[in-house]
Amino acid sequence: MTLGENIVRLRTQKNWSQGDLADALDISRQSVSKWETDASIPELDKLLKLSELFDVTLDELVRGEEVPKTETAMPAAQTVPASFAPQAAPEHEKRHTIAGTVLLCTGLCLLLAANLLTGLLFASPFLICGIICFAVKQRVGLCCGWAVYLCIDLYLRFATGLSWTTIFMTHLWTAQMNYARLSIAWVQFIGMVLMILCTVRSYRTLKVSATKKEVTWLIVGWVAALVVLPLLMSYGVMPLWRDNLHNYSNFSPYFFINVLYGYVRLALVNVLLVRTLAAWRVKREEKKADRNTAET
Repeated sequence: MTLGENIVRLRTQKNWSQGDLADALDISRQSVSKWETDASIPELDKLLKLSELFDVTLDELVRGEEVPKTETAMPAAQTVPASFAPQAAPEHEKRHTIAGTVLLCTGLCLLLAANLLTGLLFASPFLICGIICFAVKQRVGLCCGWAVYLCIDLYLRFATGLSWTTIFMTHLWTAQMNYARLSIAWVQFIGMVLMILCTVRSYRTLKVSATKKEVTWLIVGWVAALVVLPLLMSYGVMPLWRDNLHNYSNFSPYFFINVLYGYVRLALVNVLLVRTLAAWRVKREEKKADRNTAET
C-alpha cells in the first residue's frame, strides 16, 4: 500500500473530505489530492502533522504496517523512518565555526591595527560575517553576502554621497561631474541586483499557498513598496527639511532617514519577490494537477 493510499484510507476513516484535511494542515486541497495520487510526497513536518491527526505512527502512515506495541507507545516523532529523518550536518556546522572564528579574529586584528574609526571601517564586514557564521544556521553565505554589500554601500554613501539611484541621472551626466562617481553608482546597482537574484535563487524551493489572504497581503505589500513609501518620502519626509536642504550633509537627519528608507524598501522588495514567486509556483503546480486530473 502506497503513502497516498494510506492517506486516503485514514482520511476516510475520519470521515474527512480533502478540504477538511487541507484546512487542518493549512494547505491547499490540490496538495492533498497530489499526495493521495502519489504525484508528490509530503514534507517531514506535514508527515508529522498527518500522524498526529490520524493518531498513527509514521511507520503505519508511510508503509501501512502495524508496529509492535512497544513501538506504538512511542511518540510519532521518535519513530521517523530513516528515509524521512532529517540528516545532521556536523560538517557544515564545523565549517561555519571555523569560518566564523577566522573572520572574527581577522576583524579584531584590523580593529586593533588602526585608530578606532578606520579600524571599524575595515573590520565591520569581517566582524558581522563572523557573528553570522555562529548565529545563523541556514543560508549563511547569503546573509554574509548581504552584510558585505550593505557595509560597502553604506561606506560609499558616506564617502561619496552616491547611491545606486544616481544611475537615473546617467543621461544628464557630464565630464565635469566625474564619470568615476557615476561608475560607482552603477557598481552599487549591479551588486544590488546580483544579491536580489541570489536571494531569489536561494528560496527557489519555497512554496506558499496562493490563498486570498496571501494574495491580498502581497498586493498591499507591492503597493506600499512601489507607491506608498516613495510618496511618503517625497511628500511627507522631504518637506520637513525643505528649508535646510542647502545645509544637507552626510550627517544630517534627512541623510540617515533616506538611508533607512532605502534599506527598508530593499528588504520589503526582497520579501515580496520571494513570496510572490513561491505563491506562483504553487499556483502553477495546482493548475497542472487540475489539468492532469481533467485529462484522466
